[in-house]
Amino acid sequence: MTPASSSDTRPFNRETAEIRLANRLSVEAVQVALARSHDGQSVGGAQQMITFRVMHSLATGGYEGDANSLLDQISRDFNKRRQFRGILGTVSIASQKQQAAAASRESGGTTIRPGPAFDLVVSASSREDGAIYLQVKFHTRPGQGADDDLDGQRPSMLFADRDGHFTMVRLPEMMDDTIQIMLDQSHDIVQAVRDPETEFFIR
Repeated sequence: MTPASSSDTRPFNRETAEIRLANRLSVEAVQVALARSHDGQSVGGAQQMITFRVMHSLATGGYEGDANSLLDQISRDFNKRRQFRGILGTVSIASQKQQAAAASRESGGTTIRPGPAFDLVVSASSREDGAIYLQVKFHTRPGQGADDDLDGQRPSMLFADRDGHFTMVRLPEMMDDTIQIMLDQSHDIVQAVRDPETEFFIR
């Protein structure tokens, strides 16, 4: 094999090599950023920035993305939790604060959690199919503050704040001052009703 002659080799230029390496790294960095951006969009905006406007939209029913995914993100951020809780307190039409353990009543598999503006009732389906019925029974009592009374808006969402973890369900039409919805027994809202330290907000 004949060794290459000096005319077959190009002189080494360190500056040129460094420029090529920098360009290649820049291209790779852009590709990684684009991939991450695509991943964030593919999971329902999991990487999106959570602004006040986004949280307000979620609390008032205008958010069009995956609400539970967004609530999970909010729950993992202390400042966002505090901010979202403040938004719920402002836009809700009724709320139910933490209770003493004795306030909730359980009888025959039914949990009743009374409140000044509404009661929450959780009961198992009689068909023993694992389904749970959640009832929201609205009422008004004299002497309660404005935060505890319904203001005429139609209830559409029930939010729960259970030790800093938010969850929600959308509510169907109300009939005779009662809303009933069927849930799986493992649903976070079911567990939240059974926890006296949970706070509820209705929008």
